[in-house]
Amino acid sequence: MNFFECQDLARRNSKILIFYYSIAVLGISSLIGLSVLYARSWLLESEGGMRHLGESVNFFDLKVFLLSAGPVLALILLASFFKSLALSKGGGAMVAKSLGGREVDRSTNNHKERVLVNVVEEMSIASGVPVPSIFILDQEDDINAFAAGYTPSDAAIGVTSGCLNFLNRDELQGVIAHEFSHILNGDMKLNIRMISVLFGILVLTLIGYFTIRFLPWGSSRRSRSNSKEENGGGLVIILFIALTLLIFGFIGQIMAKLIKAAVSRQREFLADASAVQFTRNPAGISGALKKIGGGAGSLIGHHRAEEASHMFFGSCFKKKFINIFATHPPLEDRIKAIDGRFEGFDSFENQAYSRDQFDQNESMISSFSGGNSNSINIESDQYGLDSLEQMGQINEEQLHVARRILSDIDSRIIDAVHDRSGAKVIFGFLLLSSNESIKQKQIVIINDFFGPTFDDLEVHIHGVSNSPSATKIALMDLCIPSLRNCSESEYDQFCDFIDILIKTDGHVDLFEYMIQRIIKRHLDKYFGRIKKTDSFRYISLSNVNNECAVILSAMAGVGSAIKTESQEAFNNGSLILENEGSGNLKMLDQKKCGLHEIDQALDTLEKCTAKLKKRILVACGTAALSDNYLTCLELELLRAIADSLGTPIPPFVFRETQNGH
Repeated sequence: MNFFECQDLARRNSKILIFYYSIAVLGISSLIGLSVLYARSWLLESEGGMRHLGESVNFFDLKVFLLSAGPVLALILLASFFKSLALSKGGGAMVAKSLGGREVDRSTNNHKERVLVNVVEEMSIASGVPVPSIFILDQEDDINAFAAGYTPSDAAIGVTSGCLNFLNRDELQGVIAHEFSHILNGDMKLNIRMISVLFGILVLTLIGYFTIRFLPWGSSRRSRSNSKEENGGGLVIILFIALTLLIFGFIGQIMAKLIKAAVSRQREFLADASAVQFTRNPAGISGALKKIGGGAGSLIGHHRAEEASHMFFGSCFKKKFINIFATHPPLEDRIKAIDGRFEGFDSFENQAYSRDQFDQNESMISSFSGGNSNSINIESDQYGLDSLEQMGQINEEQLHVARRILSDIDSRIIDAVHDRSGAKVIFGFLLLSSNESIKQKQIVIINDFFGPTFDDLEVHIHGVSNSPSATKIALMDLCIPSLRNCSESEYDQFCDFIDILIKTDGHVDLFEYMIQRIIKRHLDKYFGRIKKTDSFRYISLSNVNNECAVILSAMAGVGSAIKTESQEAFNNGSLILENEGSGNLKMLDQKKCGLHEIDQALDTLEKCTAKLKKRILVACGTAALSDNYLTCLELELLRAIADSLGTPIPPFVFRETQNGH
């Protein structure tokens, strides 16, 4: 199953979850409404009110039913909404902090934490997504991990201290790959929605519980001697309503947990399989699972672990009698799906891994080089074409390329991207012009904003501005988590800084446009500068013909200035879309597909289904590779398109030629 299929499946699962949740909520509200009607009928008859008048009691009163069921329904929906809103504002970082997580300083000198940071960064570069925020649950000694957030832009990965103490690098990489599959497969948004669902229903139980607890029982006994009719009856009604909320709230929680468990178990099997696909090392993730089953455990002691239990790598709680509530498949089943030869758990001794053991595994990082026998041939034309269908996935070759990119970046620049001030300046260096006079003006602007951030400015400028496009894109992805730590005022200042740098030469080129799109996609939403998009989706390319023509024409135009070659590239790409029902596309004049037109087209195409997005990207990639090589301009436009459509593109999918030609 590829990225696009997983995205569609996650969206379908989300709709199914909402459907079942709606049924559960309507059922609970209706039952509470009927209970109030019954209580009303009983009280009227017991007090003799209607009988005294010689009238029969009408059980169903629509007005009373709506006045009792309506507020309950509104309460559940509002509680779920506000919980979802609170989680969305802070992204995955808020979830991680609520579980007791400590954000890792990516410039840390702690060896084990450096290994964790390196594993996460190389996985991010390999997948083509910004580096998630990294958290450690220091108080949790067992082996476990989670991924949280709404999108890859605000994702956070958390691991327990047990992961660092008991797992070697391969096993840690397997666990991180599992969590990255949740990011790429669209599971995070679904997981947060499940948290919101449970919270909305939980509110009923809490209201019922606290109402019963704080009822004035003593005063009620006194009231019976004074005015039973005035106070006693009211107290009975309140008690009845509270008990009803408590009972039906509890039943609702059971229903919601059943739904949560069923959805979660299905996604865990997929994440395990994806992790093996990513690393091509079944021993990594299976080794981590075996250590959990062998005695290391995966328990989480935090008081909020229950609501987030479906998000973790392993089960947070001891095995329960009723397995239908289990959020994870049995460990044995998960391991057998990876390792068919598994016959049982070996005893695991709770001893931390030594520094030497980490060093042995970490040597894999530093030993990678372009001449290594494990390196891949990025310049294979057929490989580039075949990879078009694999966008949004990770494999072993991509991880090797990611390691090579990281190893080629100066260690001082790596240190810089791990600091939010350094990350801002690195973005500035990426925008430096090749024109020396303009470049000097831009350096003055950087100094005015941030001062002498670096001791050896020239080294950093050379290392960043002269890097190949793939490395520059990787640097941007590495900078993103550092920039998330800015305050809103700092981020506003950063955006002003970027705008001023871009306007220095009086025009916006394609690379500058790409940077603006990446910032808009991954940071603007994080700081609340973009309103939530609607859920409307285009299901047919016939509705976006003009937008497809703009994007394809632009891609064909940046690939070649020769009209016949650009026309051939356009035709090759358009065939992909015409097979999906786009109709007969016509190549547009380059004046009609400038950056402004591209920007408008991408905003519209973002509303397409995952299936259509895939075909659009494949069409663009096919057009770019029509001449069997990829220029820097084509690579930059592809990344801008992919980012706008919410699709990760690994750095090696397309080969990049020397000097951009």
